[in-house]
Amino acid sequence: MRSAFDYMPALDGMRGIAILLVMLFHANEQFFKGCFIGVDIFFVLSGFLITVLLMKEYDNRKSISFKNFYLRRVLRIAPALFFLLIIYCGMSIVFLGKQKAISNLIDASIVISFMANWSRAFGIHPPDFLGHTWSLSIEEQFYILWPITLSVLLNNINSKKVIAVFVFLIALSSWALRIYLVYQGAPIKRIYNGLDTRADALLIGCVLGIMLSSDVFSDTVEKKLSKFLFFITPSAIVFFVFVSVCMDWKNKQMYYWIYFIIEMCASFLILDLFVNKKSMIRSILSMKWLVWIGSISYGLYLWHYPIFRLMKSLDFEFTAIFTIGTILAFMFSIFSFYTIEKPFLRLKKKLRHS
Repeated sequence: MRSAFDYMPALDGMRGIAILLVMLFHANEQFFKGCFIGVDIFFVLSGFLITVLLMKEYDNRKSISFKNFYLRRVLRIAPALFFLLIIYCGMSIVFLGKQKAISNLIDASIVISFMANWSRAFGIHPPDFLGHTWSLSIEEQFYILWPITLSVLLNNINSKKVIAVFVFLIALSSWALRIYLVYQGAPIKRIYNGLDTRADALLIGCVLGIMLSSDVFSDTVEKKLSKFLFFITPSAIVFFVFVSVCMDWKNKQMYYWIYFIIEMCASFLILDLFVNKKSMIRSILSMKWLVWIGSISYGLYLWHYPIFRLMKSLDFEFTAIFTIGTILAFMFSIFSFYTIEKPFLRLKKKLRHS
């Protein structure tokens, strides 16, 4: 099996697909009502990639440097986010009335403290033009906890297979809590935005990262997996298309079972990239334009929503939002990536090897 530690362009291509789905959803939530699943693909992929890096560090040094990990997260997340918030706050102060400007500044403070998901979950000053940052908040809250949790598990459990099973059980617990809260009649926004009810997507990615970093799969198992994935991967793609077209994020069935299936399908796609040496999926996701979109996906994530949201508030039609809004989102994202993010990414890479 190819090393899970090598850079694989197809994973950036997967990011590209995920962000394009999210952008379609935010451009027109009626026509592209199920494309919100791009967020769940992001969650699984993020959990996988972070875990692979942590496992590599532990295997090399028999420890995880929390200081370096959190510093790397800051270098990855903060520069582009600060760039967005500075422009957002500046424009609010210059162009808006005092009351709305203050409200937007409060939104920015909620976002920078990575509490946007809980703000939305409990309806406490939920961010308006920055509402999309709920998913970034979930990721950052998770990444505060995950390195410590993984380090404790690695230091106290010798078998990585047992660790993978244990983490999978935690993921099942998150899914079970989601089902329980829906059954009890909890507000959908509480369930959709809560770390506790969405952590299973990240944890499924973590389980896969542990397994691929631990030589769990023998050659025999790998051959069986290839045959299994030959059938399951196309089925996963068909399922993604079905959900993207037909499902609504408020539908209770999403919380009972569909989200979990989405997470498993995303993990099967990632597994296919590593197990199947002739993967057609890898070839598609490795297309240069898709890999490039994936490389600037963080900027696209940050910028597309406030641009789309502003255009909607000004009564632009969908066609204008989809074309002009997308062009503007790409322009800001390209500037952000090449002038702001890349210098910090180089520093982040040095920390990874220090």
